[in-house]
Amino acid sequence: MKNTFLKLWGMHILLALLSVFGLVAALNGDGIWDLLGWLSLSVPLLLIIKHYYKNTIR
Repeated sequence: MKNTFLKLWGMHILLALLSVFGLVAALNGDGIWDLLGWLSLSVPLLLIIKHYYKNTIR
């Protein structure tokens, strides 16, 4: 049961946690926090772009 749960929801949970971390990091401070927020918020966006072009080329 647990293995199936992680296969189905693992990536979604990881992306949600990464997005929350990025939002909190961007609001937390300046300097390195802005960089961490920018990097962590760009990962879901890059995955969306990757899968969009992967599905449209076929």
